[in-house]
Amino acid sequence: MMKEKVKFSVERGSFGVQAMVILLSLSVVFRVIGCWGLWTDRNYLVFQICLPILSALLMILFVWLFGRRALWLTVIPVFLGVVFFIIKSLGFESQLHTVLCILLYIVVLVLYSCTVFGIVKTKWFLVALFGLPFLYHIFVEDLAALRDTANPVSFADGMQEMGVLCILLGLLFLSLSMKKTVVEEEAELPKIRPPKVIKPDKAEADHDLPVSTQASPVPSETAAAGESPASEPAQTDAEDSYTGE
Repeated sequence: MMKEKVKFSVERGSFGVQAMVILLSLSVVFRVIGCWGLWTDRNYLVFQICLPILSALLMILFVWLFGRRALWLTVIPVFLGVVFFIIKSLGFESQLHTVLCILLYIVVLVLYSCTVFGIVKTKWFLVALFGLPFLYHIFVEDLAALRDTANPVSFADGMQEMGVLCILLGLLFLSLSMKKTVVEEEAELPKIRPPKVIKPDKAEADHDLPVSTQASPVPSETAAAGESPASEPAQTDAEDSYTGE
């Protein structure tokens, strides 16, 4: 019985992978520019500057080195990115927005992991999962922020938002460049333990046999028993001959 196993991979020279490398590199640049001078706060330095930069660089490295053989390793930078976005969402003004974003980030991590490990057998869920938030950021949040002349967007916030857009677009290109390979493997049959043979005792075996098949007397005993009648006539003849003399 054959079992199908799905494996996703990407080619280093594909357009999607090269676009992802460029976009994630730009996200690092935008993050550094947007957070310039804000590293005096240690927590902000670790979780809002170093963490997204590390996530982007690891994603580039893992896709470039292991994208064809072990794409599942990219779960590590995706996890780091999800942690960054969850911490970032805690600063939103609306609690409902925060809760919805946290749920979305968890769904991203779970669905991405299930896809690269072959549990989910299609890449199009990831395409929708990265494409729709990208469109939402541009046509809902960013346009509304640009139209708000009372509270104009600062340069630092604009650079940080550009970094987020580059991340979403880069992951969208990565998802589109994934290739599915179906590998057939022979399913393992359940192992059955061999039956245990219990040898019966000799006495019980002889008792269970029918009468015709039971063991006959030992030949030596029969021969010994038959010798005594034959020896009596010989002894009588000897006595008669002795008497005649």
